[in-house]
Amino acid sequence: MMVVKAEEAERVENPHGVDVRALLRRKNVKVMLVTLNPKEELKRHTTQVDAFIYILKGNALVEVGEEKENVKKDTLVFLPKDVPHAVKNVGGLSLKFLVIKLG
Repeated sequence: MMVVKAEEAERVENPHGVDVRALLRRKNVKVMLVTLNPKEELKRHTTQVDAFIYILKGNALVEVGEEKENVKKDTLVFLPKDVPHAVKNVGGLSLKFLVIKLG
């Protein structure tokens, strides 16, 4: 059995300067926990693999390609590889979400 506690997980350096924790790193899947304080964001970027985000807490504005949508807790968003995307905390409290990268 593998048990990972978020507060003990390795912090991941990132160009966005936000709190990212590596919960799982395997050959075909990576799971990261991202915390954004109010008004923080993951600036528009692409990934070389398909990914998903799952909102655990808070309110976000998610952009994928030319589409934008406000999402909240218990929402899953698909991020196709090579398509620019961004996530912004639009609430007054912290935003927490999982990033699941495939491949």
